[in-house]
Amino acid sequence: MFPDIFTQDIGSYAYNDFKGFNQISYNCIKYLMDNNDSVWKLLKYRTPDAWNMAPLTQKEKAELIYAGQQDSSKYNVFMDSKQPDVLMEETTLLRIQPYYAMGINRTVGLIEVSFEIFSHYKINHLSNYTTRIDTIAAEILGLFNGSNQGPLGLLAIDRMMDQSSRLFQAGQIPFGGKQIIFATYSA
Repeated sequence: MFPDIFTQDIGSYAYNDFKGFNQISYNCIKYLMDNNDSVWKLLKYRTPDAWNMAPLTQKEKAELIYAGQQDSSKYNVFMDSKQPDVLMEETTLLRIQPYYAMGINRTVGLIEVSFEIFSHYKINHLSNYTTRIDTIAAEILGLFNGSNQGPLGLLAIDRMMDQSSRLFQAGQIPFGGKQIIFATYSA
């Protein structure tokens, strides 16, 4: 029907394939496991002195990560934004996921990565006069903003890079929260 000139395969090798998109959540969680103890303590312990507890082992950190088990309400770290099971306990959650992707041109793409932090209002305040949500947000900002995560690349909150990268309020009663959007380039 149409001539072949409309379906030529010119330079298809130069198009970004967004390779590794499905590994973003895992890579962020792995980096967090290896490079931060504070976040994990605040996720595991529900007491006001959670910040002052002993660091968790790698095994204890791994036990907080949801990996498709039957009851998701028993976990604190997720690789998506869904919550199919009802939460019956006051808890703190961290959700890390690729949030948005777009092509800047055929070779370079931009990926936004979302970190969502939620804490039940009754356990949010800590005995060191800070809040769980803001402390976790500060730790994530300090660890990920402007750092290069190997296979993940450089994550940044940078308006020159992406107009949407920022930190903002999130949550729904009885859970307060913050969402952080980092951006990274893909080629």
